[in-house]
Amino acid sequence: MNNELLIAIFLILIITAFTTPTVPYLRDFDSWYHYRLAEYAFEQGIRPSFDSLSNTGEKIVYPPLLHYLIALPARIPGLNVMLVSQIYPPLAGLLALIFVFLLVQEIFGERTAMLAAILLSVLPVFKAMTSFGFSDHDALDYVFISSAIFFFVKAIKREETAASMQSSSLGGGGLDELPAGKKQAEMHLVYYALAGVSIGLFALAWSGFPMLVILLSGFMLLCALLNSRLKLLDRDMVLGFLLLSVISTGIASLWYGFDILPLLAIELASAAFSYIAVRFEKSDRTTLVLVAIIICSLPLLYLFRGDVINTGFIYLGLRDRGVYLEYVAELKTPDLGQFSQLYGIQLVPFLLGLGLFAASIKQLKRHIVFFAVCTLFFAFLASSAIRFIQYFGIFASIFSAYLLDRLFELISKTVKKDAFIPLMFISALLFTQPMLYILPTMTFSVSDDWYNSLQWLKNNSKPDDIVLSWWDYSQWVNGIAERKTVVNNQPPGRFDDSMIFFGTKDWGRAENILGKYNVSYVIVSRGTLLKIYTAGKFLNETIDFQIAKPTRQGTTLYQFKFSGKFKTYFDPVSRVAWDEDYGTGSKKYYREVGLFDDQLYKTVYFTANITGAEFNDDYLYIFSDNTIRIPKDSKNRIFFNLLYEDSTIPYLELVKDSGEVRIYKVIK
Repeated sequence: MNNELLIAIFLILIITAFTTPTVPYLRDFDSWYHYRLAEYAFEQGIRPSFDSLSNTGEKIVYPPLLHYLIALPARIPGLNVMLVSQIYPPLAGLLALIFVFLLVQEIFGERTAMLAAILLSVLPVFKAMTSFGFSDHDALDYVFISSAIFFFVKAIKREETAASMQSSSLGGGGLDELPAGKKQAEMHLVYYALAGVSIGLFALAWSGFPMLVILLSGFMLLCALLNSRLKLLDRDMVLGFLLLSVISTGIASLWYGFDILPLLAIELASAAFSYIAVRFEKSDRTTLVLVAIIICSLPLLYLFRGDVINTGFIYLGLRDRGVYLEYVAELKTPDLGQFSQLYGIQLVPFLLGLGLFAASIKQLKRHIVFFAVCTLFFAFLASSAIRFIQYFGIFASIFSAYLLDRLFELISKTVKKDAFIPLMFISALLFTQPMLYILPTMTFSVSDDWYNSLQWLKNNSKPDDIVLSWWDYSQWVNGIAERKTVVNNQPPGRFDDSMIFFGTKDWGRAENILGKYNVSYVIVSRGTLLKIYTAGKFLNETIDFQIAKPTRQGTTLYQFKFSGKFKTYFDPVSRVAWDEDYGTGSKKYYREVGLFDDQLYKTVYFTANITGAEFNDDYLYIFSDNTIRIPKDSKNRIFFNLLYEDSTIPYLELVKDSGEVRIYKVIK
């Protein structure tokens, strides 16, 4: 191992250690779901097929690999499920960096590989998905995607010493192989098998694995179409792809059963087309026949059913995507701002490096063609849905590294000294700094208020009690309070009812929804404020409110700008608030004001009673950093009434107020 590689490894470890903040809990929402399933596997020895808490009880549809990978190490003395869940993402991230290094080393060489691993380690989206406590499948996705692509590249890459082996093909039906190439051919089959194992394990970690099946099958079809000109295919590649298909399908079938058959059919069809291309590579009509067959077969793909196929078509926008776009953020088409946020300053060198790579291709070797196809494929996915931006980040870092390596070569020639190591240090520092500013906006953990509130609920409610919260937070309720929730994710009916409950101002309708699901507790929190707009779509109404930051006006007054027609003032001494018209200067006072006291850490309510004053029927809720103006049309909506007002809803009793979170008990 040379000094450059040792230094690169040292840099990555140092960067990981100093840019991976620990948190006492898990990050995000879904991490708690996977933690809970891992707890089941740990306690019972096998992960059950039914979840009694989510959606008040439902079949578990998530593949089990992640949960077993967390549960098994948790049996080691000194470890537990929570600790393993917290440390698994950064460990998986380091493993993914190793495979990315090996992949780039095969394509561009060792120096570019070192730079790619360093840059990926500080790519904001990669760092977020592999951060301490982000115990979702995303970190495993990086491992299996990078390993599958690496093993496939190793399998199809033609070594210079094996040129003579390429004369062996299926042409003329000959099956003899030259003895000199036999050992290497067997080694290539091992790499095909390992690629199949990676894809199979990917399938047991996340149902989005068909992306790799489509990628490899599509590449084989492309090779078949170009084979008469470029001679990209040979017998070993066809046999190797068949081996890959059988192994990946066999492993995936352990969870998906017969639902996997349509994907196997795609793989076998690709192998068959590849065989035809090799067998008849000297025929001028082969390409035309293959194109005709493929075009005629395309409509059949849309008829394929099964959860695996449906999920893939939805993500790509080919089936029912519009139904989900309103509620699932990761299905939405990303804009430039989101690419900029997730890739940080690597976005610019990536684009330059991609252009440099395209301009520098001189020979279409098949592993280079495959890498180019991978880039285009993941670029298409990333432009299709936000979910896939994180995976294309691998290629963003690779092409950024490619550009830097070429610049380092130019600088070294200019100064007539190898400057790679100091330039690598400088690059690591420059690319790390912006990531530290971006990362906090991409990751979050359950707050102390939330955690303590849910611990209170766990200790003060019955095991069979059902909780209604905004759907995002149900994972926290299940994982921390260990109580059933009405709605997780977007199940039809339940999701609609939950949106209507929080958004409606018809208290009778809300009470009926509570009775329908036998709800015992309702939870509201500040984090729902900007999400409450969604509820209006289920009510065919617009939910109106305004947010403004306070600014000091004089020695005592605070001013807020909610509208271009009036300015709002609050006097903390007299505890009176009013709107003042810009044109006439007339005042309308707020009859009700809520003030969150940071010292008492609770809400204090004030009612104004000014003789002869004109009052509005709106409501003002004041924090130290933000103020919310709730118009009279919104103040009686369930969410606003429960969270910001001194609620008078007769069938709900406030039993826990932690400032950020309020818990109400349903009076039955």
